[in-house]
Amino acid sequence: MSSFTPPLPPGPPQPPAPTGRRTGDPGSAHKWQAIAALISAGVGALTFAVGFIGLPAAGVTSPVAARATATVTATVTATATATATATATGAPAAQGEEHDAASPNVQWSGPLLSQQQGFDLDLVPPAVGDDDIDPWGFEGQKATLIYNNYALVPEGEVPDFSECKLLATTKPQPGLSVAAGRSVCLFTDGGRVALATLDSVNPETGIVDITVKVWEKAT
Repeated sequence: MSSFTPPLPPGPPQPPAPTGRRTGDPGSAHKWQAIAALISAGVGALTFAVGFIGLPAAGVTSPVAARATATVTATVTATATATATATATGAPAAQGEEHDAASPNVQWSGPLLSQQQGFDLDLVPPAVGDDDIDPWGFEGQKATLIYNNYALVPEGEVPDFSECKLLATTKPQPGLSVAAGRSVCLFTDGGRVALATLDSVNPETGIVDITVKVWEKAT
């Protein structure tokens, strides 16, 4: 009798062999973080270098650009201040120059002694002759000026050319009696403006001391 061994039944299926790929490898994550840090550091260094040499960069101000801005601002401020100061201080000077330019030079200035005679003030120096100013006679302690129109200067004032011309034009008086120490403005026969001050009046001797200033004829 032969022996017979029946075949064994098939076993349960085996699980698949594991592959070499692993999910969530911590070494890979650390590697990418390191690469990102290197890239960020490189961008920061490049931004600082660009800003330092004066090129525009977001959020970075170049020291060179800042220094240039400060220099320009200071220069403009100083120039504007100097101009304003020059303008402020130059205005009165300019007015004075215009005033001087409008006034002719003094033709002659000096003392005259009159003993009842007149003087031609258009001559240099004045001489006895034409009656531009002529003290003739007295009224008490005042000398009477005749043969011309005279404007009495307010007491204590010393008019310049323009003021004397205005007085002679607007307030002329013929036959004016003037006390010692007072002044008159007048026009000469030649059209010049003159200022005459009676320094002393002596009715007993008939002498009148006069100081005269004659301006050149205005053109």
